[in-house]
Amino acid sequence: MINKKQYIILSFFLTRVLFVGGGFSILIGVSKNNVLICSFLGMLLGYFLLYLFYKKDKINKWLCMIICFIILILNTLADTTLTSTYLLYNTPTLFVLLVFILVLIYGGSKDLMITGRVSEICIPCSVLVFTLGPLALLSLVKLDNMLPLFNTSFINFVKGIMVFAGTSLLPNLILINYKDKLKFKDVSLGYIIGCLVLILVAFLIISIYGSDFASIVRFPEYLILKKIEFLGYVSNVENILVMEWIINLVISGLLAFKVLKDNINNSYLLATIILGIVFINEFILNRSYVNILLVKYNISYLFLIIIGLCLLIKKSKNS
Repeated sequence: MINKKQYIILSFFLTRVLFVGGGFSILIGVSKNNVLICSFLGMLLGYFLLYLFYKKDKINKWLCMIICFIILILNTLADTTLTSTYLLYNTPTLFVLLVFILVLIYGGSKDLMITGRVSEICIPCSVLVFTLGPLALLSLVKLDNMLPLFNTSFINFVKGIMVFAGTSLLPNLILINYKDKLKFKDVSLGYIIGCLVLILVAFLIISIYGSDFASIVRFPEYLILKKIEFLGYVSNVENILVMEWIINLVISGLLAFKVLKDNINNSYLLATIILGIVFINEFILNRSYVNILLVKYNISYLFLIIIGLCLLIKKSKNS
């Protein structure tokens, strides 16, 4: 069983993981210059819903497995897209995907506490990135890019709140069944810190690029990293800093795979799910990643539906 510190760190990674790649584009596309207000209100909504789940105590194991499957699908998709688009242009996506899957299979064979320990080792990297990155980008911030406020409809304003709440909260639900005797302040701390980091990143994206550009590009959070320079001559550090996202994807994927494995007693079914993830990513989603995520924002609605079902459906007897 993971301890309090590991729970907080894992929650911090899970809160941010579904934003890697398409999350910020979706959020900014809906809320435009209101992204910071929507994000803050979405954080409060997510915090309230997290409290309801904390009081509920357990999540139905079948819904938990569905959430794990979604995390693995989007994690592997973000990993292959990020790698093939910005890092390793000529490397086949199938090769990147298989390496990622093998890491998850190996990690899933270990105890959950091992994943918790790995997260503790990796957290200094995240702290470094989110300390130095904003400092290096501060001179590029243009507050005019955030104006005018309220340049979207009330419906889209509400959608922005829902998108942030659903995308940040959903991965955290797979941890609820492992909270043991933790207090709510411990369960919610990683979520709050993760949300504040997301709001900081959204602020940098909007203030540097503006909402119109940020809503149509893949990985707008990567593009702001490309602008980082230290002391006026140290540049091109984005490929180093982006490793924090890879760490985020790996740790979240390890946790999701472990939870999925613990709830599936049939090794053949687990192997089928793994092959299904590979097939879906390589032959269905990979070439149309942005379109799949952005068309009518269906993916965010799916998150909200699953969150609602998790609240309404009782836990299974063997949860």
